Amino acid sequence: MTQSLDHAILTGARLYYQPQVSSDGKTFVGVECLLRSVDGDGQVSGPQSILGGIDGVEQADAVDWWVIRQACTDGLRWPKLTISINVSARQFQSPDFARQLLSLTSEIGNAPAQIELELLEGGIIENFERAIETMTVLRQSGIGIALDDFGTGYSSLAYLQKLPIDKLKLDKSLVDGTGELKSAAIVQAVTALSRALGMKVVAEGVETQAQQQFLRVAGCHLLQGYLFSPAVEADRIDAFIRDGWPANR
Repeated sequence: MTQSLDHAILTGARLYYQPQVSSDGKTFVGVECLLRSVDGDGQVSGPQSILGGIDGVEQADAVDWWVIRQACTDGLRWPKLTISINVSARQFQSPDFARQLLSLTSEIGNAPAQIELELLEGGIIENFERAIETMTVLRQSGIGIALDDFGTGYSSLAYLQKLPIDKLKLDKSLVDGTGELKSAAIVQAVTALSRALGMKVVAEGVETQAQQQFLRVAGCHLLQGYLFSPAVEADRIDAFIRDGWPANR
């Protein structure tokens, strides 16, 4: 695992966490970790200023591993929550990725079942056979696999049955369209197929109660979005757990 990183690149880097909840909104079950940049005035922005300072693959790998390490470390505070971590295609396709990740979680002390990796379709089909091998090793260890942003890429239903994945995440663009007949039909069909294949379905970008109601009836297991909470700092997740969800919102 590369350790080469100019620490100035991570000045202001923070991990924020967006809650994932049961479809009725009553049970807090997990978080997705998101890289953010915080300036000297406390203004929060996306990771562009951090990623823009990266020079070459080695530094990119170091930032990726910093995110994973920080997310796993924070996850020790929330042993009952699933910690979902986005993994780049380059990182996931590394032949040594599974061994490195399992070594890291063992070092930090996470239960493997607490950790879930979110992968984009492109990162899987780039080297399909290697991706399946890596997924299989990780899942056998207890680490979960989620297919992220489903509906924005190739979205081939045919390969879903071949992938050893646990969850499928519906992209916000599909959730936004649930008020329209065609989009609603797509969400219902994808959800039904995923459930038939033994996968859980997570809808992200949920912003209205109407969307929540539709997605719940359609059979989605978990929801994520501003209706429940934006991405927040780790201390806020502590408060959610301490004070009880959702009465504290």
